[in-house]
Amino acid sequence: MRRTFYASTLALTLAAFAPAAGAQTRRGAQAPRTGGTTTKAPAPKPVAAESVPLPASDALLAVDLEKLFKEVVPRALAGDSARLAQVNADVDAFKTRTGIDARAFDHLVVGARIVRLESGALKVDNVTAVARGRVDASALGASVRAASKGAVAEQQYGGKTVYVTTVNDVVKIFGLARVRLKELAVVALDPETVALGEPEDVRAAIDAQAGKRPRADMGMLVLPKGPNDIIAFGGNVPAGTLQGVETGLPGLDRAIASIQGFYGSVSSATTGIQMMTTLRAATAADAKQLFDSLDALRQIAPGLISMAGEKGKFAQNAINTLKITTKANEVQMRLEVPQSDLTTLLRAL
Repeated sequence: MRRTFYASTLALTLAAFAPAAGAQTRRGAQAPRTGGTTTKAPAPKPVAAESVPLPASDALLAVDLEKLFKEVVPRALAGDSARLAQVNADVDAFKTRTGIDARAFDHLVVGARIVRLESGALKVDNVTAVARGRVDASALGASVRAASKGAVAEQQYGGKTVYVTTVNDVVKIFGLARVRLKELAVVALDPETVALGEPEDVRAAIDAQAGKRPRADMGMLVLPKGPNDIIAFGGNVPAGTLQGVETGLPGLDRAIASIQGFYGSVSSATTGIQMMTTLRAATAADAKQLFDSLDALRQIAPGLISMAGEKGKFAQNAINTLKITTKANEVQMRLEVPQSDLTTLLRAL
């Protein structure tokens, strides 16, 4: 069967991985609003790989939420008070709708499966989020019940209470990404950890914590731990997932089909952000073909950009700063997004 590889797959992955999680305010204090004046708190505990009870996943995403909301977004939108206010309003709207406060978290790790549909498209499925913060299990339930106006089902599973609310709508998860949800399940795994997702995925996280099913291989990524790290991601591509892709460039199709895994990171600086993605191919020859194809696309991309205004400028600058290198069976892409372009990107969300 002919299979089509959609260029927007990466965007779909990032959108699906947007934090869909929440907990009660750390240590019972009111979480600061993005862009507001805050009192400096102790540095959050880093997320240890062995402490993340995600079920086995094909792809992982880890986010330093505190840095994202307290530093990156306020700095990027410092000159756009209206857009900054809208970001805060979106986060508040999600809390009002679900009882989940994105600002209450220090770190978040999300796992998902990569599924190939009969149509040939790739789907990110079984998305499960595990968030780290100070959790009051009883207050968590009360918050979810209040937001749902009592329309919440309490299910007992693995010795824990799972709170399930019916959504059946498109919501702006975490105030950042629009996602259609049927049901949202939330559970306090321990006094510092909350898991959420569809009910079956939350139950899988409970089983993973109890050792009743395999956990995700956290070795697929390096968790954010440096002073400037915001996001880390990584994964293994299931065998055959990219076979038969079609981009219109046979050489690139073969190279994409050889991809077995990926990993990368996003780091913050006062000048903007730096993004790195590494693709792991089956062999060095496959990596060389992938490098040649991507480098050729990079060179002709400026002539294909038809967007005007800020979006066109952003795309052009991204191409200009993109650096592609290859070593052994890996191809690495590095991209620098200056502060001015980061502001443009956030305005477009």
